[in-house]
Amino acid sequence: MTYKLFLVEDEIITREGIRDGVDWAAAGYQFCGEAPDGEIALPLIRERRPDIVITDIKMPFMDGLQLCRILKETLPTTKIMILSGHDEFRYAQEALQIGVTEYLLKPIVAHDLLAALAKIARQIAEERQSRAHLATLQAQMSDHQPLLRERCLLDLVAGSSSAADFMEQARSLEIDLLAPWYQVLVLHVMPPHASAIPLYAVCQQVDVIVGVILAESLSVVAFKHGLEDTILIVKGETRTDVAQRAAVLSAALNRQLAEQANWRAHIGSGEPTDRLSMIAQSFAQALLQISAGERSAEVGFSDQAPLNADPMIMKALAYIDANYADPAMSLSQAAAQALLSPTYFSALFHREVGETFIDYLTNLRIRKAIELLRSTSLTASEIAYRIGYQNPRYFYSVFRKVVGQPPNEFRQRA
Repeated sequence: MTYKLFLVEDEIITREGIRDGVDWAAAGYQFCGEAPDGEIALPLIRERRPDIVITDIKMPFMDGLQLCRILKETLPTTKIMILSGHDEFRYAQEALQIGVTEYLLKPIVAHDLLAALAKIARQIAEERQSRAHLATLQAQMSDHQPLLRERCLLDLVAGSSSAADFMEQARSLEIDLLAPWYQVLVLHVMPPHASAIPLYAVCQQVDVIVGVILAESLSVVAFKHGLEDTILIVKGETRTDVAQRAAVLSAALNRQLAEQANWRAHIGSGEPTDRLSMIAQSFAQALLQISAGERSAEVGFSDQAPLNADPMIMKALAYIDANYADPAMSLSQAAAQALLSPTYFSALFHREVGETFIDYLTNLRIRKAIELLRSTSLTASEIAYRIGYQNPRYFYSVFRKVVGQPPNEFRQRA
C-alpha cells in the first residue's frame, strides 16, 4: 500500500535533502508536494489530502504548531510528523499535546526518517482496517435491522426485557413506541381445513393486507411472531382513545380478510395499559383470547384459562407461547419469568389455567403440529423437531394420546 506524503520546511537545503534523499516510491510512499511554510502548505494539503504531513516547527507566516491545530480539525485522519531542533523541545512537547504522531530532531538522517514513517504507516494501516471492519459491521447491522427490531419487540411483549432496556434498544433501532397508552392485538390466521393453499402463502397474503391497512398509520407498531401471528401494538392518548383505535383496527382486519379470502382469522385483544412494562400482560391477554377461540374448535383439549388470570401467570403464558419450540422449555424457566418458585408456580398455574404446566405445553405443541400437518408437506419427524420434540417417536406417542390417532393418519383424514 502506498501512502501520500507532504513536506513543509522553510530551510530549502533541508527540504530538498528530504525530498531528494529518499527513493520514496521504493519505500512505499508517494511524495505529493512541498511548501516553505504553513500558509502556503495549507491549501495544497487540503487539495491533495496526504496521509502524512512532515512539518518543521519554527517557520515564518504560519508555523508548524498553527498548521497542526488546523489539520487536526480539518483532516483528523492525516498523521503529522514534527521536525525540531535541540533548542525547540518545548515546542515539541506542545505538538505532542495537540496530537502529533511522531517528532524527529534535526539534523534528519534518512534511516531514522524511514523508521519513523514506518511506524506511522503501520498505524494508518491499522486504523484503515478498523474503519473497514466498523463499516462492515454497520452494513451488517443495517441488513439485520428488521430482525433486531422484531427481536426487541418480541422481548418486550414476552416480558423478557424491562421497560428501561427496551427504550435503550428502541432508540438505536428507530422503534417509535412511546405513548401515553398502549393496547396489544394479535392476529392469528389459519386457512380452512380443506384448503390447498400452503400456510406460508396464506400468511404472505395476510401480511400484504395488514401492510395496506397500516400504510398511513403512525399509531400502530406491527411485527411478526412466527409465521402465523402478527402482533400489533396500538398507541393512543387516553384509555378510551386507544381502545377505540384497537376496535376500529380489529374490525378493518376482519372485514378485509373476510372479503379477500376464505380464511379463518382470530384476533385477540389485550386490555389497555399506560405502562410499557404492562404491555406483556396485554399481549398475554390477547393470546389467551386466541387460544380460547382455537380450543373451542378442537376436540380433546381442556377448557381455557379465564381472561382475568393472575398477571404473573399471564406473563408466563406469553413466554411459553413465544418459546414453545425450545426443547429446553421447562416449568422452572416459566416460573422464573413469573418471578415465582417452581413449586408455587406449578400450583398457581394449575389453579389459574385449569391444567398443569406440562399439559398446557403439550397441548400447545400438538395444536402447532396440527396446523403444520394441515398446511405444509413437512414430515412428521420434521414437525416434531420444529415444535420442540427431539425424539420423533416420543412425539408420535404424545400426538396419538392427545388426538386419538397418529400424525400421518390424522393428515390423511384432515
